[in-house]
Amino acid sequence: MPTDAQLLIGKVLQIKDKLFAKRHCIPSSLQTEWQTLNAQTACFESTALFESAVKGKKMEKHIAYSGSVKELSKLANKLALLNDKVSVAQHHH
Repeated sequence: MPTDAQLLIGKVLQIKDKLFAKRHCIPSSLQTEWQTLNAQTACFESTALFESAVKGKKMEKHIAYSGSVKELSKLANKLALLNDKVSVAQHHH
């Protein structure tokens, strides 16, 4: 059974994927917030595993997140709020 942290990481990645797909539609007024959240969640990127892979060596996915579950929950909420703002901004265009 997944832990709270694992569930929150999944939620963060889902919302981040949605935002990444809409990144060209993010208004300039929200770009700084997006860049900050994108940097804070970079440690969860699945591509990081492939960028550091070495042929012939076993790889294990390591997440370098050192915050608490509460902080992770706040991060997920901030991403969800930004996603809502971007969605509203898209509808106004």
